[in-house]
Amino acid sequence: MSRFGIYLLTVGAFLAVTAELMLIGVTDLVASDLQVPISFVGYLVTAYALAFAIGTPIVITLTARLERKKVMLTAFFFFILANVASYWSPNFTVLMFARALLGLSGGVFAVVAMGSVSKLVPPEKVGSAIGTIMMGLSGSLVFGVPLGTVLSGWINWQFAFGVIAILSALIWIGILLMVPVIQGGERTPILQQLAVFKSKRIVSGFLITLFVNAGSQTVYTFLTPLLQKTIQMNTWMISITMFILGVFSMIGSRLGGVGTDRFGVTKIVYLSLIVHAIVLLFLPVFMVSIVTTIFVLSIWMCFQWMTSPAMQTYFVQQAPENPDLALSLNTSLTQLGVALGATLGGWIVNSTSDVMNTTWAGGWIVLLSIVAAWISFVDRTKQTV
Repeated sequence: MSRFGIYLLTVGAFLAVTAELMLIGVTDLVASDLQVPISFVGYLVTAYALAFAIGTPIVITLTARLERKKVMLTAFFFFILANVASYWSPNFTVLMFARALLGLSGGVFAVVAMGSVSKLVPPEKVGSAIGTIMMGLSGSLVFGVPLGTVLSGWINWQFAFGVIAILSALIWIGILLMVPVIQGGERTPILQQLAVFKSKRIVSGFLITLFVNAGSQTVYTFLTPLLQKTIQMNTWMISITMFILGVFSMIGSRLGGVGTDRFGVTKIVYLSLIVHAIVLLFLPVFMVSIVTTIFVLSIWMCFQWMTSPAMQTYFVQQAPENPDLALSLNTSLTQLGVALGATLGGWIVNSTSDVMNTTWAGGWIVLLSIVAAWISFVDRTKQTV
């Protein structure tokens, strides 16, 4: 695959995650327009994540033998339709269904895209190739979430979904013309997929993904009200902050991919998880000014996104003959973690009436991912001796 083809898939991944995370920057506007409590916006994130987590492995399995470019184009077509539905949505119920379709279609596209690049680059470059795709995912924080916030403040939040639909249509055409044909693999039955859960190494690896995303999303879903409460940021400053955090998320994705190729999965995962947990646990201590808040949040975002390409590479290594399946299961756990974190964050905000409590809860959950990493990597070492 040409470098331009990889970039097209990266932009597609960028748009997929932008559609997922864009609501985070406008939680107050969505809640006000749809006349629902602000915690309900967290359920919109949950709807996307659950559809992604449950539906993606099923679709990946059913389409395993099909040519991958056709699968990507079909998934991205429904992604465009879902953005149009979000743009039109007159009430919370319609938006909830549109979010579920966004999750399913965006999930299938992202997983097949990552699996495709892993097939078309040398083994020693898989980490860097996946890291490039992950830059598209993290890049949504640089331009997508702030852009959604600005567009929502300029016109309305529905307009932002319309913009994504138009841009996605252009990328769809680019993929059609520039991405080569990629043959499918063998379809793996559901029962055979479930057999991976017999391995302690694989299960604990999945728990790393689950816990790190649950801990992060517990805080990130409600980052806007957190910034408004602690240092009284307005919408414009929040947009700038999201942009800065997005830059560091892209840096983290790139460092995670390159670092995995150079130093190995184990070192990168341990480093990123330890820093991630420490930052969340001590986040309230640093949220005393705009400068200190942005500084510590930037560290958080960088090391959070370092984990992802390392874990994607880890699961490709576990199943090199069928990377789509391995990536879909791991990515499903990512979205289950997002759903769990968004729901837990909403429950904490509702029950305690203090959004600051999401930080310590998220930090303790990330600590669990470190325990899972130790179990997975120790077992892996034993089996390779």
